[in-house]
Amino acid sequence: MKSELVRLSIEGMTCGGCVSRVERALQSISGVTSAQVNLATESATVTCVDGLVDRKELVAAIRAAGYDAEIVRAKSAQNVAHEKTRNDRLRTQRQALIQAIGLAAPIVGLHFLGGGLQSHEHGGHVWAQGLQALLSAVLLASPAGAPILIGGLRAIWFSAPNMDLLISIGVSTAFVAGSVGLILARPETEHFHALAMILALVNVGRYLELRAKIEATGALRALFSRIETVAHKVTENGIVQVPVDSLTPGDRVRVALDTMIPVDGRVIEGEGGVDESALTGESVPRFVKSGDSVRAGGMVRDGILTVEAERVGAESTMGRMIAIVEAAQAGKTHLQRIADRVAGVFVPIVILAALITFFGGVTMGGVEASVAISRAVAVLVIACPCAMGLATPMAVMVATGTAARFGILIRDAEALEAVGQVDCIVFDKTGTLTTGAVEVRDIETDQDTDRMIQLGASAERFSQHPFARALVQEAKKRQLELREPSNLVSFAGRGVRATVSGQTVIVGSAPLLEEMGVAVSTHENTAKQMASRGNSTVFVAMNGACAAVLGFGDQIRPEAKEAVERIKKLGVRLSLSSGDHAESVNAVAEHLGIDEVGANMTPEMKLKDVMRRRERGQKVAFVGDGINDGPSLAAAHVGISLATGSDVAGEAADILLLSGDVRLIPQVITLGRRSVRIIRENLFWAFCFNTLAIPLAATGHVPPSLAAAAMMGSSILVILNSLRLRRTGILPKRGTT
Repeated sequence: MKSELVRLSIEGMTCGGCVSRVERALQSISGVTSAQVNLATESATVTCVDGLVDRKELVAAIRAAGYDAEIVRAKSAQNVAHEKTRNDRLRTQRQALIQAIGLAAPIVGLHFLGGGLQSHEHGGHVWAQGLQALLSAVLLASPAGAPILIGGLRAIWFSAPNMDLLISIGVSTAFVAGSVGLILARPETEHFHALAMILALVNVGRYLELRAKIEATGALRALFSRIETVAHKVTENGIVQVPVDSLTPGDRVRVALDTMIPVDGRVIEGEGGVDESALTGESVPRFVKSGDSVRAGGMVRDGILTVEAERVGAESTMGRMIAIVEAAQAGKTHLQRIADRVAGVFVPIVILAALITFFGGVTMGGVEASVAISRAVAVLVIACPCAMGLATPMAVMVATGTAARFGILIRDAEALEAVGQVDCIVFDKTGTLTTGAVEVRDIETDQDTDRMIQLGASAERFSQHPFARALVQEAKKRQLELREPSNLVSFAGRGVRATVSGQTVIVGSAPLLEEMGVAVSTHENTAKQMASRGNSTVFVAMNGACAAVLGFGDQIRPEAKEAVERIKKLGVRLSLSSGDHAESVNAVAEHLGIDEVGANMTPEMKLKDVMRRRERGQKVAFVGDGINDGPSLAAAHVGISLATGSDVAGEAADILLLSGDVRLIPQVITLGRRSVRIIRENLFWAFCFNTLAIPLAATGHVPPSLAAAAMMGSSILVILNSLRLRRTGILPKRGTT
């Protein structure tokens, strides 16, 4: 069945427990096959059977669970609106922070200074404590407190306990206790200062957290900024400015100097330099002319181009980049799934712990009720599991966004986790460690060389085999006239036989010529010498006699040797797997320093090799072109594809390198390893913090105000630790070592 991907933005989530409840609500809808909810990006990615699920049902299910949601549409205007919403939220949170500090300061001041100012007569405490109560009520009703209380009430109404509920119970308990103490003239039960400090610190933390989240999504916002909203369409009546969303394949657009290319397409007029740094990380502009391909998101730095659209909107390179990065940031690692399950049951446990702290302290601990209340409030506040919920998604969001800035697209969070565990990489040869552009590199014949090229190319002129195209290209380079072949017979993958200018010409492999009764033994030594130089050999026979040997090959990528050396330093084993003959593959492996070699490998044999390695317990990455090596890319723990031209690579790959620079492979392994380490550090800190903090708060070692500071500090620490992944040292600029 055809599946549909729906993305939603969600408001009101505060911890991993919220994530679990929203996921359960979405997965309960008939037709939904999977749902992934991300706390850091405040979003959900839902996969459902196409046509079976009304999108309004998804929104309704989330609202029924106690949260608000809306559908995110992949349009430029929607992206701009989403960005405006985030900025509005940041401004609102900043105002709430100012109000929280402005109201909390006099409350705390009255608590510590009021005793020295008030009268010692009966009722002398009323003015100071009463003013604290009044200011506390204003604080609870202000934007600094009301959203939290409303969130707590929603959590109770929808039976969805969350962080807001814990804080609401804590501050409400402090307010009620203080008000009762005011009425009964018992100043020792006054906890208004704790309420004020909790709300002030919570708002400080939420403001810093929201800023950090916006900063962490900077890479994705940078990609959004590379989407043009308008284009200059070339029509019969001249150039017309139109929305990019209205363009279709075949339309022609004019792209002026310092203007972004709005579509993937081909240059049909003009020439100039195109800056594709947003796509590939390459800072040097690429010179393009008529016939060359260009991609959406590139910036014209020199000249004026007319481009014929081939892919537009979400199908363009930039559109697909954004979709991949968004999907990766919304995805989950194995570690995150464990954390979400724990956080899902954590809030009820914390509430139970607070009740035990209060009643246990009063009945068995011999402490005053006011002290027991203070300890219970501290337990509620300090144990909020927000750090636990942010531990993994923040790291994933920063890492995938950082990678995207360098032209590395990581399809999902699991791929990021897996690439950090890789201990073995299997490389395809052609198009991966070599350029993939086959050319005639060697010619041995005792006859006229141009004549042999002309006859061979004429026989192969209608073949689509890479060697045939290379031979035809060589004839054109030599300005040789191609003749019309007759009696053409093609032998798939082995060669052709045809009559050219009255001559019977066979171009193909040695076995094919021998089948045709043509002896190749006199040219075997020549063929072996060519093969030892890394070439693939093809024989040309004329009128039943072998007349020439052609050596075909492609160049080793200039950066391949450096990439192999870097990968070896990371302790990763390397293997070269290719369908080419042994001599050619061994020559490339020897030049690059790769010890394990597999030659004459069919796609099925490559797949079996990957599976055998997995069975031996190796964590395997396969690097290929994303098309012929699709089965191996899909079977490996991580499939890495090099995208070239305007192709964003095969769907089987987990990681796409848009620039085709294999030096990015060791960089992405390093990024994966650091990401996994930081995720583990975040989870360790979050779990240890909650494990140690609850007993300390329950025994009175941590007052409520300090509990609030510690709780928000833990979340901020997790975010700052994740932001370490943005350091450019992880992914150096192109061309650096």
